[in-house]
Amino acid sequence: MKKGFGIITALIVMILVSFLLGLVIKLSFVDIKHTQNTYIQERAKLFLRSSIENAIMGIEGYKRTPYHCLKHINFKDADNRFEANITVLRYYFSEDSVDSTLGCPNIVRIKTTGSNGNVLLKVTVSSLDNKKNGDKKIKFTTITLQKI
Repeated sequence: MKKGFGIITALIVMILVSFLLGLVIKLSFVDIKHTQNTYIQERAKLFLRSSIENAIMGIEGYKRTPYHCLKHINFKDADNRFEANITVLRYYFSEDSVDSTLGCPNIVRIKTTGSNGNVLLKVTVSSLDNKKNGDKKIKFTTITLQKI
C-alpha cells in the first residue's frame, strides 16, 4: 500500500511541476510580445516627434509665394518602418506681416503679434507593411501647434 501511494504522489508532483513550467513558458512569451509591441510603439512616437521637427524646418525653408503655400509633407524613416504624412492645417500670421498677404487658403490673420508665425499641423505616422515591425499595424495621429 505504501509503495503504490509513493508512485501516485510522485506522478502528481511531476504533473504539477510540468504544469507550472508550461505556465512560466507561456507567460514569458506574452512578456516578449509585450516588450516588442512597446518598442515598436515608442519608436513610432519618436519618429512622430522627429517628423514634426523636420516639417518645421521644411516650412521655414519653403519659399511661399502668392497662392502657393506648403500644404503636405511626407517622410519615411531610414529603416523603411514608418511613414509620416503631415498636413499644414493653418498658418497664423499677424495682420501687419508680409506673409499674411500671400492669399493662401490656409493662412489665418491674427491680431496678436506674439502668435505670429505659428502653424497648426496634423501629423499621422503609420507603419509600413514589412517584417521589421513584426507585422504590427501602428497608426498615431496628432494635431499640434508649432512656432515657425
